[in-house]
Amino acid sequence: MTAGKPALLGALALLLCLPACTAAEPAEPQTQSAASDYTPPAGAPALCADLLRAGHFADIPPAVGRLVAGVDVVDARSRLAAARGELRSLASGLLPGEWPELRTAVDEMIDAMAGVLDPPVDDADRARLLAGVDQLVAQTQTVCEFSA
Repeated sequence: MTAGKPALLGALALLLCLPACTAAEPAEPQTQSAASDYTPPAGAPALCADLLRAGHFADIPPAVGRLVAGVDVVDARSRLAAARGELRSLASGLLPGEWPELRTAVDEMIDAMAGVLDPPVDDADRARLLAGVDQLVAQTQTVCEFSA
């Protein structure tokens, strides 16, 4: 297990706690040191390391919390849109036919994030987002060898 791997999963795991999220000010993501410690397995896509360096990806949990709480909704949607765009850009490096399960997980996460960008956000939207997180976590654990 590499010391930096939990950073991505920690950010994603926070999404699993959406019902308990508050509208508190988001903490600064600490992905830089995690990215410098991470060595992807041989043959892994660049997406593995890129997720740890992604600037907006760590904004997802606090943005969803704000959105659900109805606090600073415009900023929350802006942050989610930026994270979604960043993930879409990172995923563009996955070549067609390579890592199909990872690509599916990323695409489902991107779609799920789109579902919470426009009001109203309901339980079905949150459930879809959580399912997207679960699938993305499972695939990154397998492909990128991120730890649980």
